[in-house]
Amino acid sequence: MDRFHQACSLPLRQSIQGIQHIQGSVTVMAGMVFGWLSLLSALSGCSSEPRLTELHAQVKVMNEQQQTLKKEQQQILEHLSGMESKLDEHDFLVGELIRTEEEASLDTHHLLDKLERSSSSLREQIDQTRAATQRRDQDLSIRIKAIEARLENLVQGGLSRKPLESFLTTDDVTKNPRQHPSASRDKQNPSLDQVTVNQASAFRSAYKAYLNGRYKMAAAQFLRFVEKFPAASLTPQAYYYLGDAQYIQKDYQAAAQTFRQVLTHYPDDHYVPPAMYKLGLVLRETDEISKAQQLWNQIIRDYPDLPEAALAQEQLAKARIVPE
Repeated sequence: MDRFHQACSLPLRQSIQGIQHIQGSVTVMAGMVFGWLSLLSALSGCSSEPRLTELHAQVKVMNEQQQTLKKEQQQILEHLSGMESKLDEHDFLVGELIRTEEEASLDTHHLLDKLERSSSSLREQIDQTRAATQRRDQDLSIRIKAIEARLENLVQGGLSRKPLESFLTTDDVTKNPRQHPSASRDKQNPSLDQVTVNQASAFRSAYKAYLNGRYKMAAAQFLRFVEKFPAASLTPQAYYYLGDAQYIQKDYQAAAQTFRQVLTHYPDDHYVPPAMYKLGLVLRETDEISKAQQLWNQIIRDYPDLPEAALAQEQLAKARIVPE
């Protein structure tokens, strides 16, 4: 912009200087004429009167031309001054426009960055919600399959005490003692009812926290449960949800140890297949891919009709591995 202004204003200034130079020349010439006229007047004896009249007329014409040149010069100077003022105003407006464009560009970049961060946050929330929904769907599928198996055992009359205690609620145990295989022992030992109530209440509180997504609280309560009731019928289930809460919080080492508790100490429990599947997910997160794939293949072989078998097949398909 400065170069443009200089390129425009330099010829104007040169023009002004040229006019001023012409004016000076004319002034010098007029002075010289007056000097000669004075000399001629002094030597009037050597010149005729008509000659002096002619010279006076020429001087008068030159004075008029000088006045005309001065007026034209003044007009040119005023015009040039107006043009310089307009150039300055133009430079100012161009500078304001450039600054406005830079500020608008900066605001646009800030807005785009903010939108990108908001979009990334929303995507992360969507992914977390989707993952939580998938976990709940898997857990619901596992629970439905377990209930179906227990109902089948009821129909066949072969329901054992261990799965029945895991299936019945506290109200089922306390209000219908005759339906429970340990009813005769409950009559002989009245304190057993209170122990069962405490177990069910503690488990229910931890499970509620788990379903509400409060996984840190759920993990702490399930951990207290398994420590306080190591031989309870709900303990394998508590270990499973404890491990899942730890897995969700990305405490993979603790989750792996917890799921192995189910596999090692409760090998015949119906929570073994779910624990095996989740342990495979933990091993995948810790880059123990081959061990995870071994667990999923074992689920497909040993429990082909359970939901975990279908889930294991999906995981192997994602890894492009054909089940053994």
